[in-house]
Amino acid sequence: MSNKTGNKCFCVTWRIENFSFCLKASDVRIESSSFIVETMEETKWSLWIAPGGESLSDDIGIYLRRQKDCEGPTTIEIEYEFFFIDENESAFSFTGPVKASFEKGKGWGFEDFLKREELFHSKRTSYLPKDTLTVCCKMWESSGIMKQDGRCFARSRIVIERKSFVWTLDEFSSLRTDAPKTYEIKSSSKNETVVRLNLIVGDEIMFLELSACLPMVLRFRLFILNVTGNAEQVTEKEYKFGDTEMRKFISFPLTKNEFVASQDFYLPNDAMTLKCECAFWSGVLTSEMESVAYDCHATHEDSPPAAKEELSNTLKDDLKSLLNGQLFCDTQLKTSTRTFPAHVSILSARSPVFKAMFTSDMRERANECVSIEDMDEDTVQRMLLYMYTDKLEGLQWKSACEVYAAADKYGILSLRNECSSFLKANLCPSNACEALILADTHSDGVLKTIVQRFILKHHKHIFNSDAWKGLMEIHPKLAADTMILKCQ
Repeated sequence: MSNKTGNKCFCVTWRIENFSFCLKASDVRIESSSFIVETMEETKWSLWIAPGGESLSDDIGIYLRRQKDCEGPTTIEIEYEFFFIDENESAFSFTGPVKASFEKGKGWGFEDFLKREELFHSKRTSYLPKDTLTVCCKMWESSGIMKQDGRCFARSRIVIERKSFVWTLDEFSSLRTDAPKTYEIKSSSKNETVVRLNLIVGDEIMFLELSACLPMVLRFRLFILNVTGNAEQVTEKEYKFGDTEMRKFISFPLTKNEFVASQDFYLPNDAMTLKCECAFWSGVLTSEMESVAYDCHATHEDSPPAAKEELSNTLKDDLKSLLNGQLFCDTQLKTSTRTFPAHVSILSARSPVFKAMFTSDMRERANECVSIEDMDEDTVQRMLLYMYTDKLEGLQWKSACEVYAAADKYGILSLRNECSSFLKANLCPSNACEALILADTHSDGVLKTIVQRFILKHHKHIFNSDAWKGLMEIHPKLAADTMILKCQ
């Protein structure tokens, strides 16, 4: 635990959970619990972070502060250094030792310790494992030699409020642009409105306005519930509301007129039902000091091991571990390039097609292997992950189309619906023809109707494209059926 000169020191390890919810705002400060360093004249300290630096920059600022109610001399001269710990418990972004004189109630540090872009984007997975930032500070007196090593572990938690609600819009066909429907999302901790949802409905335009009442980070998911009870996802995104930008807009895949035309599917009794899920920080922060120890020895030269937390895994985490660990597997899914061990019971529970294979006298049961030569390994891996955990990770247009086809083949309807929702939300003139062929091939009438309406709405761009010419050549009836709709 010694510093780089080999002298003894005191080391603070501070873990901040849910750190990505910190907004770049001038008045946001995250402060640790205070701690007393007995080997430095029993002085009292704390660490604090400014997510937007001190001048609302693109940097993260970090500081060491001596408390006002501190014992010891009026001024104490110390040396200190900061660094972060990544997911592998390796240190990064060292500041190097800095000497400073600390009066009671004063602090020193670094306004530009780390770039926000690096922390929240380019290296987010490594630097924020489980959305937790781990900061370390080593400190020692400039004069004299500390007799003991010491360390403490501090933990702060940005308390996240999670809301899930259903919003029913009655008499949808009568809604007007000049009379938007409004829903207020309130903080449970403060009983204050934090975001207003304004649904703007016109014959040719329909969107949801998110109007924040204070600067914040909002994670928001929006679904449309159809008559079958399935939730079709409209968006899933993280929105940042700042002092100068307090409104965001979400476009719907269909217009009001198109929803009304499909009212038997989307508007039972002329009512649209939206499902919303969101998470945000309302300003509540909890902090605690977990442990303090002296004459202890670190297992790592530069970074003390982070405080271990006992977390009970969810069922999904357990099943994912079962899949990744290949424990007790009794069958295999085999592509042309890879073989995936799996479990008959889980495959059968999630897919009626797999269930039929394993409960009949088909060769898959006898050979303990299912050959899937028509799918690539990435598609099978995504399908398996969903079957075990209900998760779809990193979906893009191409992978969504392939997983959609796989889900349809094996009768995994919830997976097909999720892929379908993704495709609807990401339709554009360049991929509409591909989506139309996919919907037609798999007899998905709802997706086909939505894609056809999109094509007719953007016909000037699509009918002159190479993709449409290819569609007319390879699928002439499908192209003709779509064009006929324009005349109706």
